[in-house]
Amino acid sequence: MNDKRSQQRGGGGSKVKNKRAARERLAEQRAAQQRADRRRRSSGIAIAVIVGLVVVGIIGYAWWASNNDGPDDAALPALVQESGGGVVIGDGPVDVTLWEDFQCPNCKDFEAENGAMLDRLVTDGDITLTIHPLSFLDSSLGNDSSVQAANAFGCAADAGEEPALAFHQTVYANQPPENPGTPAWSTDDLVGWGQDVGISDDSWESCVNDVTYEGWVTQVQASMTNEGITGTPTAFVNGEKVQLGSETLESAINDALKGNQ
Repeated sequence: MNDKRSQQRGGGGSKVKNKRAARERLAEQRAAQQRADRRRRSSGIAIAVIVGLVVVGIIGYAWWASNNDGPDDAALPALVQESGGGVVIGDGPVDVTLWEDFQCPNCKDFEAENGAMLDRLVTDGDITLTIHPLSFLDSSLGNDSSVQAANAFGCAADAGEEPALAFHQTVYANQPPENPGTPAWSTDDLVGWGQDVGISDDSWESCVNDVTYEGWVTQVQASMTNEGITGTPTAFVNGEKVQLGSETLESAINDALKGNQ
C-alpha cells in the first residue's frame, strides 16, 4: 500500500511539473509574440513618419513655389524664350515638352530610354524639344542639388543647343541613388561635366558657381503648379500628355510626325 501511495504521489508530482513547464512555454511564446508585435508597430510608425515627412516636404515646397514665382526681372538663359519657360532645343514641326527634376530616379530611367532618340530627332529636324528643369525634390531630400543642376543646365544653354542637350544627358547619367541630407553632386562636378561636353567659355564656371539663373529656376518650379504638373517625368507631344508606361514617347512622336505628312 505504501509503495502504491508513493507511486501515486510521484505521478502527481510529474503532472504538476509538466503543467508548470507548459505554462512557462506558453508565457514565453506570448512574450515573444508581444515583442514581435512591438517591433512591427515600431517599424510601421517609423515608415509612416518617413513617408509623412516626404509628403509634407513636397506639399510644403509646392505651397512655397505657388506663392513664390521668382523675380520678374530674373536673368534668362540664352535658349529660354520667356520668364519661367523651358530650354528650347531644335526647331522641328513636332513639339515635345518635358518636365523633369535632375534628382528624380524615374527621370534618369526615362532619359536612359529616350535621350538618344530625342537627340537624333532634334538633329534630324523632326522635333522642337522644350525641357523644364524642376527643383521640388530639394525640399524632400534636404539639399539644393536640383536647383544647382537646373541652374547649370541654364548655363549650358548659353553655350548652345548641342552642349545643353549633352550636359542634360550627362547629369542624368551621373545621378547617384537618393540619399536624403546629402548633396547629389558638387558645383565642381557640374563644372567638370560641362567641360566634358565641350563647354569651355570663360563664363561657364562663374555661371555655375554664382547660381546666375537661380531666379529663372524658381520661376520654372512655380510654373509646375501653374501648369498642373503633378509628377516627373511628364511629357507632352503637340500639347497632348503622353501616358508613360502604357504608351512610349517615341510612338507618340512618330504618330505626330505621320500626322504632319
